[in-house]
Amino acid sequence: MIIDSHTHIGRVSGSKFEKLSFEEILKLFQREMRSNNVDHVVVIASYKRTSFNLSMIEELQLVKELKNITAVGSPDMMNYSKKDIDLLDELLDKKIIKGIKLYLGYQYFYANEDKCRPVYELCLKYDAPVIFHTGDTLTISGEPPAKIKYSHPIHIDDVAADFPDLKIIIAHLGNPWIMDCAEVLYKNKNVYADISGLAVNDADMDSFYGNLMKKKIRELFEYSSPRKLLYGTDWPLASMKSYIKFTRGLGIPKKDLDYVFYKNAVELFKL
Repeated sequence: MIIDSHTHIGRVSGSKFEKLSFEEILKLFQREMRSNNVDHVVVIASYKRTSFNLSMIEELQLVKELKNITAVGSPDMMNYSKKDIDLLDELLDKKIIKGIKLYLGYQYFYANEDKCRPVYELCLKYDAPVIFHTGDTLTISGEPPAKIKYSHPIHIDDVAADFPDLKIIIAHLGNPWIMDCAEVLYKNKNVYADISGLAVNDADMDSFYGNLMKKKIRELFEYSSPRKLLYGTDWPLASMKSYIKFTRGLGIPKKDLDYVFYKNAVELFKL
């Protein structure tokens, strides 16, 4: 079984997706799932509407009838209000979403700020994971510049310590702070990480950079544990076919590989 725990339905500048409708992108997405025997996916919504992303509600509406898709919501943490928290509460209660993502770096706050507590309390209420964008960020034309000081994974240790029953997923391993992420994983039993978006082009997978990423991921799971990792692509930034091959080439022991490809996702998202 394969569960892709980190995907989006969005456009990518300079790619074949750039000028497609979101409905057309969804069809390509489903076709890629079928052709690569991906059984289930977690689709992560954006916190706001842009030219390349749907709003959270629009994206949830787009995928709501699809049984092999689990959705994750996201609040606009720069402007959120009690109304936003109440909406997330309703979506979690109705099982329309199975988690909440916070876009550290794109949104200007640290994971350990008090403003985030209502989100963590909601996730605890529904036993749902909170996912953090961490590490490198894209430069997006027309959008406020990302600030990577907010996306360092070290601040997630505070959250894990203060909320020991909260399920936490660090997206992208905090790249380039991968060993800092490893320490947060090692120290905190409630923290996991996905390996998405680390080598996004097919040509990257066996390049010097791709091999560097493989080496760093091996160092991380040897320091912590491969059973702390989730398979994810960051689709459409990375293809499913190439990322499955990339993941199988990480040197993860066979006895642990099922945890990466699906067991951890089943447990964290209660699939």
